[in-house]
Amino acid sequence: DLLEAANNDDITVGYKLTRHVASKKNDIKLTATTKGTTIYGEYNDNQLAEVGASREVEIGDQKVNVEPSYKVQAKTARVKLMSALSGGKVAATVDYSDGDVDVNEVSFEKELETGRSVTATLTPKSQNLEVEYMDDTFESGASWTATANVPLEDANNILDAAKLTLSRAWTW
Repeated sequence: DLLEAANNDDITVGYKLTRHVASKKNDIKLTATTKGTTIYGEYNDNQLAEVGASREVEIGDQKVNVEPSYKVQAKTARVKLMSALSGGKVAATVDYSDGDVDVNEVSFEKELETGRSVTATLTPKSQNLEVEYMDDTFESGASWTATANVPLEDANNILDAAKLTLSRAWTW
C-alpha cells in the first residue's frame, strides 16, 4: 500500500508490480479503495489492459459482491457476481461484447465439513461441468482431490465421455 486509510472514509492506494524476467515485461495493478468500493486499473506491457471496480452490495437480505470491469484489448465488459447461498458460495461471470452476452462460468462451492469441500463449475461455452471434491482429512498430512470433468454436448454419452482425475498432495 502506498497510502493506508485511517478509517472507512479515507482512501487506501496500493499497487502490485510483477516483473517477467524472461520476457522483460512488467504487469502493474493500481488500486484505490474508499467507503467499501475498490477501483483498479491493470497495465500489461505498458498498455492499459483492464479497468474495474468491486463492492459488496445488499440485494434484499442477500449480500452480493459485484465486480464490473472492462477489458480494453478485447473491448469486452465483464460482470462478476459472488454471494453466499445455502451455506456455500455461488459465483457467475458474464461478458458483453459486440452486442453478445456470454455466461462464462457459474460455480457453487460448499464446505461439507472441516477439511472436506466440493465445488461444481459449469462453463456453458465449452459445455463442460467440472465437479471437484477435496479432502484434507482422509490421510494425515495429505490432501486428496477427485475431479470429474463431464462434457455435456451429447446427453447420451455423458458417462463414457467423463474424465476422472485423482490427485494427492502432501508436505514433507
